[in-house]
Amino acid sequence: MSRRREERKNHYYRLARRLGYRSRAAFKLKELAQRFNLLRRGDVVVDLGAAPGGWLQVARSLVGDEGFVLGVDVSPIKPLPWSNVKLLRLDVTSPEAPEAILQSLPRRADVILSDLSPKVSGVWELDVARHASLVEAALKVIDAALREGGSAVIKLFQGPGLEEPLSWIEGRFQRVKLTRPKATRPESAEVYAVALGFRPS
Repeated sequence: MSRRREERKNHYYRLARRLGYRSRAAFKLKELAQRFNLLRRGDVVVDLGAAPGGWLQVARSLVGDEGFVLGVDVSPIKPLPWSNVKLLRLDVTSPEAPEAILQSLPRRADVILSDLSPKVSGVWELDVARHASLVEAALKVIDAALREGGSAVIKLFQGPGLEEPLSWIEGRFQRVKLTRPKATRPESAEVYAVALGFRPS
């Protein structure tokens, strides 16, 4: 890793530690939320792939006491100190996941976040296929639990294989913007689809 890349990585790592965020990924959501006015006070938010909880912290800070945040992950998440942040240990790809998530909400979500990522094998074709299945699972949750006109943020990977999952997202939303937050590691292929104006089928 080059010195510049290492410094950038350490900058966000140190900043996360100093500000009390559980991961440097918190700064990705902070940037996206600010740029696209994604999270408002009182919103109901679902965070898929929520461990270790950095995005949950950012979401809760933006929706305030009036909102509700549900973190979903197959891995355990250390509880957060707010009564309106709930945790659900669940495999998002399981058939029962969309209904279980909907039943855990006070109402349909205003925003659904997906930072889901497969365990990377190093074989691009395999990793793309695994990630596509996670995007498909996230979209099933969106279909079940997102209100009409709601928004979503979904992690994708740039390169061959991007077109199909991107087309799935574009078919459901009025506007989709691909963006790469500044806190993303320079060597990473990840990019985020910010999807606005959900259109239920």
